[in-house]
Amino acid sequence: MYPVVNAILYLLCQGCTWRALPGDLPPWSTVYGYFRRWGKDRTWLQVHDKLYQWVRVAASREPSP
Repeated sequence: MYPVVNAILYLLCQGCTWRALPGDLPPWSTVYGYFRRWGKDRTWLQVHDKLYQWVRVAASREPSP
């Protein structure tokens, strides 16, 4: 699973197209499939919410405003 997440982060940071992912990452169709699935089942929203809470706690605030 790490290579898929790594490929998604690479794509977002570099701004390249799905088909332009480097060869040392999983195939673009596999990465895109996971990205779409995680978007539909709201996994990305859960990851965002948890990271948001961690950052707030690290700044000595309540986890949720």
